[in-house]
Amino acid sequence: MAAHADETSAPRPAGSAAAKEAPQPDPDLGRDQDEYVEDVMAFAHSTHDEVRARMKQGSNPLKDEWNTWEKAGAMTPDRIKEFYKQTTNYIYELAEWHLFVPGKRESDVALFADLRAKHPKNILDFGGGVGLLALPLARAGLDVTLADLDSTTLRFALFRAERRGVHLKAWKSDVEAAPPDPKYDVIMCMDVLEHLPKDILHEIVDKLVKLKHARTEIIISAPFGRTAVHPMHMDLSDDTKQQIARLRTALPED
Repeated sequence: MAAHADETSAPRPAGSAAAKEAPQPDPDLGRDQDEYVEDVMAFAHSTHDEVRARMKQGSNPLKDEWNTWEKAGAMTPDRIKEFYKQTTNYIYELAEWHLFVPGKRESDVALFADLRAKHPKNILDFGGGVGLLALPLARAGLDVTLADLDSTTLRFALFRAERRGVHLKAWKSDVEAAPPDPKYDVIMCMDVLEHLPKDILHEIVDKLVKLKHARTEIIISAPFGRTAVHPMHMDLSDDTKQQIARLRTALPED
């Protein structure tokens, strides 16, 4: 399998004005939207209208939470990690982006179709958050490990998988040394690497390279660059480029 990367992705819309609901681009969209909202309602003990109203705010609550967190103290790697472990905003922000923005949904559906056609032995969705890629792939019968911090977002993803009867493996990457499988046919890093400070990025690349074999496919989307909408994104540097290249091409020494 060939490795490939996309380091420049389209920016996410800041709010609902750019995230209007559109005609279904695929037959599963309505089901996926409805089930997701129902799962948030059960997880957060909220009503349908409360969940949709918050989702339609897009990135704004997450941006505001980050800015408040940043003003409270130096953004060390530990404080950055703690931010991602405790926030609930990704439950809403990621769903609006993946399920209610037509262009993003279309790219997800294309990825699902590509991986179903290849039917890899196993897939690692690293930094997959609430499981908006991992769960559909697992639901399609693929062997998927969802990796993320031991966080609210990961707990919600596992809550969804159990509620929907989907077999999904998990790797709490900050507290567990290794994932369930020793090697993976596909490793996805979708919209996660741009969140990692330099030292953490090096550490993560080290871990992921060890999970590769000679034909592992690496799929990367990483919209680097701090913006007003996404102040949590790291800027792209020469070191960052080197780490992405290492992830794409390096093989474990063992």
